[in-house]
Amino acid sequence: MAIFFYTALDKANSYVKGKIEAKNDRQAYQQLEKEGFMVVNVQRELRSRWEKINSILQPVSRLDRIFFTRHLFTMLESGMGLDQAVKVTAEQTTNERFREVLMDIHRRVQKGESFHSSLAKHEKYFSHFFVNFVKVGEASGKLDEVLGYLLEQQEKDNDLFTQARSAMLYPSIIVTALFFIVTLMMVFVIPKITSILTEYHVKLPLATRILIGTSNFLLHYGIFLIPVVAVAIYFFNKWKKSKRGKWYWDGFLLSIPRLKVVIIQFNLARFARTMSALLKSGVIIDQAVKLSSEVLNNSRFRSSLTEGIGFIQKGIPLAEVLKGHPKIYPPLAIRMVEVGEKTGKIDHMFGRLAVFYERSVSSTMTNLASIIEPVLLLCIGFTVGFVAISVLTPIWKFSETV
Repeated sequence: MAIFFYTALDKANSYVKGKIEAKNDRQAYQQLEKEGFMVVNVQRELRSRWEKINSILQPVSRLDRIFFTRHLFTMLESGMGLDQAVKVTAEQTTNERFREVLMDIHRRVQKGESFHSSLAKHEKYFSHFFVNFVKVGEASGKLDEVLGYLLEQQEKDNDLFTQARSAMLYPSIIVTALFFIVTLMMVFVIPKITSILTEYHVKLPLATRILIGTSNFLLHYGIFLIPVVAVAIYFFNKWKKSKRGKWYWDGFLLSIPRLKVVIIQFNLARFARTMSALLKSGVIIDQAVKLSSEVLNNSRFRSSLTEGIGFIQKGIPLAEVLKGHPKIYPPLAIRMVEVGEKTGKIDHMFGRLAVFYERSVSSTMTNLASIIEPVLLLCIGFTVGFVAISVLTPIWKFSETV
């Protein structure tokens, strides 16, 4: 199957452009005419074999899913049928792998399968939360509205992740550059200086001995250090992904003062945004809490919500459940949820909470970046100073004895 770009007039005589998948240009013409288009021209997409392979290997990103939700929401809101909307969205996406997934969903919907069950067949690309949210929309007959809430939630999530990644980009580059520079010095520069320093057979300062020892270790055993570190990282990641490991790791992260604030604000922002969207869609509160727990990264937050579902089902207010975990739910969040439950405007209150914590995350990440920069400069200064003192101190001593 090849991709063809087309220009045509639709049933309303509106000028449209798009993509269509077909074996050849003749079949592309026939498909478009069957759909009621008056074809102006059809052109085959010219792509090299390597470009196609790279596109297939390209992973489905968060932005690809946002693109899908945005386009599907826009077309359903304009009155287009679901199967046609999915097809047009599939034709518009530039990710080959995701296009195949969407075309499969289109074929399933055409055969009469529900949209949410078609999405569930591709759980690698659509989360349990996404599928269930769509299921709510189909059951209520408000799929376009639900997709609007999903789009807002996805875009806010993407903003939060982008801010966090941007804040950590500069420190990561500096730390990586420092690591490689120091390693190169230890392997190529220090051994040459060592031969000069050890020539006089005198006792060297402690800092110099540490520097020489580190250099000798990297020079003779550094090749064995790489696989050891790689294996350690592999097993650490495997442990961290396990249920027990993730529980302890998330607890450890929450014990770091500055980082704790970011984690709490980030998870509260996602929780509040998701709860607001679900409650506005008509989902009952216990089911909303269950679905919201699935979008949270921290296992401590997720556990606090899943444990509280039973209490909520028995009539205990959500605010009371949150009060049982004061270390991760600040008094402000609990109080606002409590007011929302009493006034019957809990969806509106969760929306306000989401806006508040999203702004807090943005502000905290900005401040964190400004704090990290001087700390990194101090680390660089300490490293350079240590190397300079280790090399220059014995040289000064030798010059005094001459």
